[in-house]
Amino acid sequence: MGSALSHFCRFVGRFTGSRRDQTVDDAVPVAVSISPELPADAAAGVITIPNYELLSSIGHGAYGEVWLARGEIGVHHAVKLVHKRTFSDRSPFEREYRGILQYTPISRTHHGLVPILHVGRNNAAGFFYYVMELADCMHSGRNIIPASYFPRTLAHELDARGRLPARECLHLGIELCEALRYLHSKQLIHRDIKPANIIFVNGLAKLADVGLVTHLAEARRDPKQLGTEGFTPPEGPGTLWADVYSLGKVLCEASLGQAALPGVPDSVEDVTEQERHSLALVTEIFFKACHDELSERYQSIHEMQDALMKLQEQFEENA
Repeated sequence: MGSALSHFCRFVGRFTGSRRDQTVDDAVPVAVSISPELPADAAAGVITIPNYELLSSIGHGAYGEVWLARGEIGVHHAVKLVHKRTFSDRSPFEREYRGILQYTPISRTHHGLVPILHVGRNNAAGFFYYVMELADCMHSGRNIIPASYFPRTLAHELDARGRLPARECLHLGIELCEALRYLHSKQLIHRDIKPANIIFVNGLAKLADVGLVTHLAEARRDPKQLGTEGFTPPEGPGTLWADVYSLGKVLCEASLGQAALPGVPDSVEDVTEQERHSLALVTEIFFKACHDELSERYQSIHEMQDALMKLQEQFEENA
């Protein structure tokens, strides 16, 4: 019964959103190209990106489509296209573009953030794009074979494995807290942390899909419905605390294999008593991070990371 419940929760989560779908540092210049003219083949419905061959679509969402692309020297990257026509008006399109310009310089200065390598814009064709580091392949790691490439995201990892062991979740939590802590230190917030937006590069987890990243000051002017249902706090996105909530939800799902519910559910089967004990300790931290009441949550990502690191020390002492 427990196993059936676990599978059912994962199935329902895909449709409810509880599972996945999908200050600028002057020291690092932002690479931006503006193409005022429409490329000849764009008129025929084909988008061209200078110096890159778009091979296949590998992901899409409300704010754009991600392509597997090959550069002139044969290196593979991810390219996200964001079209103005997909927005109801110009404001959200420009908001996402500003967010990318703010995020790009710092993306190259921390190992837990997916680096943006280039940003380009074609005003005539009504789109902008950015080139990113490519996620590992679920099948072949860094050996990218275009015909069989399937990005290794936390969402796909959980689809394949169901849940991750408690200590693996603890390590994952510490790494993601460190990345988010750095982002917050630059007065930027992510606003869409979920399993599909966490990728693995050389086995290292990184925060990805940065289309909603924005400066704290600008977030106050944005609509409250941004983010993904199931990973957005009751008060809405757009704050440091909302990012902490979203990360807590992600880690609950990673450790339990289903949407975050209080306590360690009976549906987590076939584990040793030691694993169940470890699971109870890590999920206590994850549940605190995504408590419905803001006053009951960690008040910063620093607090959450400190709690996880203390637990790691406890595990090491008892090893």
